[in-house]
Amino acid sequence: MSTYMSEEQIRAALKLGPRPKPQFGNNRSHALNATKRQFKPNLQSRRVLVNGQERKIKLSAREIRTLNKRGRMLLAE
Repeated sequence: MSTYMSEEQIRAALKLGPRPKPQFGNNRSHALNATKRQFKPNLQSRRVLVNGQERKIKLSAREIRTLNKRGRMLLAE
């Protein structure tokens, strides 16, 4: 059996949803001019214990806080 786990499998084992994607919106000036902008997720690389094995995965800051609250083992990077 292969020890490789895809990012989706690791996220499923941690009970997380799909990886956060950029959101889109507008910058608004005082004159209410609209210019397109992106809100990018705050992704950080972390090592996590999954099924007794250490895995490296990119998590958003919100997901890191959620895993800390649930008591999951997060290793500092």
